[in-house]
Amino acid sequence: MGKETFIRQIENSVEFKLLDKVVKAEVTVQDAVQVLINMTMNALFIHGPNKQGGIGLPDYNVSLAVMELAQRLEPSKHIKLVEFISHLQKQVAIDPSTNEPLRVQCDTLWTNMPSFGYTELETWYEFGGDYKDPCDEMLDSEQRGRWANLNAFLAQLTQAADIPYTPKEEVRFSPLDKSLRAVWTMAMALENERPPASLGDTAAMEAACQWFIYAAERLWANVLNSRTYPEAAGAGPGKRYEEEGWTGYTRERWGIWEGALKEARTRCQDERMWKLIDDALASLRRGMVNL
Repeated sequence: MGKETFIRQIENSVEFKLLDKVVKAEVTVQDAVQVLINMTMNALFIHGPNKQGGIGLPDYNVSLAVMELAQRLEPSKHIKLVEFISHLQKQVAIDPSTNEPLRVQCDTLWTNMPSFGYTELETWYEFGGDYKDPCDEMLDSEQRGRWANLNAFLAQLTQAADIPYTPKEEVRFSPLDKSLRAVWTMAMALENERPPASLGDTAAMEAACQWFIYAAERLWANVLNSRTYPEAAGAGPGKRYEEEGWTGYTRERWGIWEGALKEARTRCQDERMWKLIDDALASLRRGMVNL
């Protein structure tokens, strides 16, 4: 299936049309969540919990709808989407016949957001739609904009997530916390084997800036709590710092990110991008002060 055909299918879904109204303030977040819950209960009644087209379909469709809208909308328009996902994740869908939580792929609706994790991961890896290099200055402008918007949305969602910092042996997972994507983005843009100055006008640098602009406090909290990830998560350093043993957030790494932003800012010739880098640096400093 082609990308355009896939997007048209998303646009035609009831879930996309519902969320589009939420973004336009034609439907409240609370009402939209209730509509989705009702759709799930109807699907349960008609199909049962384990049949194709059953309770998993609204979950999957709403995840796709959120991802598509996040890529289309400017960051300032993401607020309602963040509120919607945050409110939805607090709900638990109950099977009235058993009084037990409904599950999709072994995950609880909606607390574990079953489809959101893999749809978000696949969307992030598409880099805006065509899997091309975000470090390429010649990246199509539409694709670049979609990927930058997606990272801005994930940053806002991560900043809003309830993340308890507990001892490592008591790690608790939040399905709305995408701090790992921030590490991947920083490694790509700020730890690249190419100097930051050469990446100043790229989708990778733009995405990194969005993370600092919208989630600096969360990222700094990760640093203060020495947040790390298992090796399989890919949270290690970029090629420029391959000898480092980082597996997540450290003060040293944070300093390197700040220095790379400053270097990119010094050499950047694009007015829009140097303003964005300025905003990222200002937000980075505020994030450190506010915690």
